[in-house]
Amino acid sequence: MSEKPSSSLTSIAAREADPVLQDLNEKKQSFRRNVVSLAVELKELRSRLASQEQSYAKETLTRQEAETNAKNMELQIGRLQKNLEEKNEQLQASTSSAEKYLKELDELRTQLVATRATADASAASAQSAQLQCLELVKELDEKMVH
Repeated sequence: MSEKPSSSLTSIAAREADPVLQDLNEKKQSFRRNVVSLAVELKELRSRLASQEQSYAKETLTRQEAETNAKNMELQIGRLQKNLEEKNEQLQASTSSAEKYLKELDELRTQLVATRATADASAASAQSAQLQCLELVKELDEKMVH
């Protein structure tokens, strides 16, 4: 009988301890669930952080490429502007030369017109003189014949 009281005491102690154990077990399970939940949340946060870091790295790279492209474009624009200025100077020089040659050509045309007028006048005078000479020769011939 001594075993029975001891087992009944154990049973009573177990029943009394059982709510405490049950409460402790529930708290332990709740703690485990919280730990698992926090672990999942931490994993999600790490994943989001990694994704944001990738996005930031990508944006940084894109920005650096854009800045490099902008600098290259500025250099290219500078070179093109310099070339344009050189071509403009050449064009102005060519225009100046062309204007000079056109002026000279106009002067030569004016001289040519004057020379033609002089030549025409000389030709007319020579023709008149030739006709006068022919008339004189004719008169002489007639006088010689008579």
